[in-house]
Amino acid sequence: MTRRARDPSLSDAFRAVLALCALAFPSPATALDASSSHISRASGGLGARQLLDHDASWFRAQMHGGAHNALDPGRDVSDQVGRTTCLSSDAFVRVAGDGKTFSLNGEPWVFAGWNQWEVLEAASDAPPPFRHLPLPGREHIVRQMNEAVDAGLKVMRLWAHTITEGHALQTRPGEFDEDILRGLDFVLAEAGKRGLKLILAMTDNWYPVGGIDWYVKHSPTASTHADFFTDENAVSLFLQTHASLANRVNAITGVAYKNDPTIMAWNLANEPRCRGCEGDVMQAWIERTCAAFKKNAPNHLVGIGAEGFYGTDASDFASDFNPGLGGSDWAAREGQDFLRNAATPCVDYAGVHVWPDDWNFPGTAFQRRFLEQRIAAIQNALPGGPKPFVLEEFGKTVRRTETAENALNSRGGRTTPTRVRYFESAYAVSEAAANAGALAGTLFWHWYDRGVGPGKYGVRSNDDAFRAVETHARAMNAIARVPESCAVSDENSDEAA
Repeated sequence: MTRRARDPSLSDAFRAVLALCALAFPSPATALDASSSHISRASGGLGARQLLDHDASWFRAQMHGGAHNALDPGRDVSDQVGRTTCLSSDAFVRVAGDGKTFSLNGEPWVFAGWNQWEVLEAASDAPPPFRHLPLPGREHIVRQMNEAVDAGLKVMRLWAHTITEGHALQTRPGEFDEDILRGLDFVLAEAGKRGLKLILAMTDNWYPVGGIDWYVKHSPTASTHADFFTDENAVSLFLQTHASLANRVNAITGVAYKNDPTIMAWNLANEPRCRGCEGDVMQAWIERTCAAFKKNAPNHLVGIGAEGFYGTDASDFASDFNPGLGGSDWAAREGQDFLRNAATPCVDYAGVHVWPDDWNFPGTAFQRRFLEQRIAAIQNALPGGPKPFVLEEFGKTVRRTETAENALNSRGGRTTPTRVRYFESAYAVSEAAANAGALAGTLFWHWYDRGVGPGKYGVRSNDDAFRAVETHARAMNAIARVPESCAVSDENSDEAA
């Protein structure tokens, strides 16, 4: 999911306009947000950010803003670890022996986590108009990691590229912006200190910078979005990009990405779609790219990153369980084929994304049915046997015009009662499945620090929806039999809490 609308009837040009509007006009929910939002300006390095309408010290003093979860002003931003996830920072996540869940240090493991948007922009101090940040980007990242640990969240999913025009990770084929790479170094280093695990999406279906269309643009033999999946030059450039990242040595930790257990998994792409393509096209691309990813980073898991649509070859499933009002088969024509794609031997886990708003299915019934059917299919109908199932994305829009959804709660956040119902419904399905050994993880879409966003989908930690997230995290940690978090003493010994 991205901020870009995904109704297949929208033209690419209109989608681009919507994306620009979302970037240019954030939707603050409180007077604090309105007064603290700003456009950041890169000015001579990460420490030299200039704020256009306030200084950072003002925001740090706001009770429901920067004062919450504040960092120690006497220490560097890279020296702010208070607690850890209690997970081994030097252990790679594996698939458990039963094939149904993950394992960590040989023990079965399930998790609750989150998606985070424009992380590399924040980590590298991207210029305007990429987002409105009250604080330097790295401070926001560290604040959220600390709060995630306290909340019992264990995994963050993020893009391994930027999406901002003029601030691309790869400026030309084979040429990378070192400042942005050092931003990713920072994210990996800080996550590793806390025992957080990361899922990195290598490219994106919706945005041209770093996305599928970037590879098409830079291939001399490709011209359409669908060419990305078959054009030799586009595919080769994509695989070379992953190899470059996998072989990069982190400038902070000295560890090559491919050897870093902080990286749990790579997504081949966020929501890859090949509209009008036969299922064989996407399947061949998955098989080739997954094999290359495994060769580049053999210690890391691989997930596809797709929504989980059934293709035209699975006509019974497609007509009964795909989105599509009035008998529309648009989802079946996006090139995906859920079970066939997930059964690829190289793919380690099956993930799905569910978006009732974007797919025009109001209410929680469709979301529940979508999840329950795909969980059952992975457990009972997957050729080759079951795999870990991850709910990689789900969310609910809240628009600024919805007065009841934007009512303030006692913490200065929003009540968002409808979103809470969607979250609680998704989590109820997930927890029941996890207790039965049929679901391995969840990642809600998406989390913003205080004063950032929130756009249509953003959740802040003082919103009521985040209470549902915390409750779910406790449930998943109880199933996994791991503590919520561990304190770090001066002697670096962990004390579970």
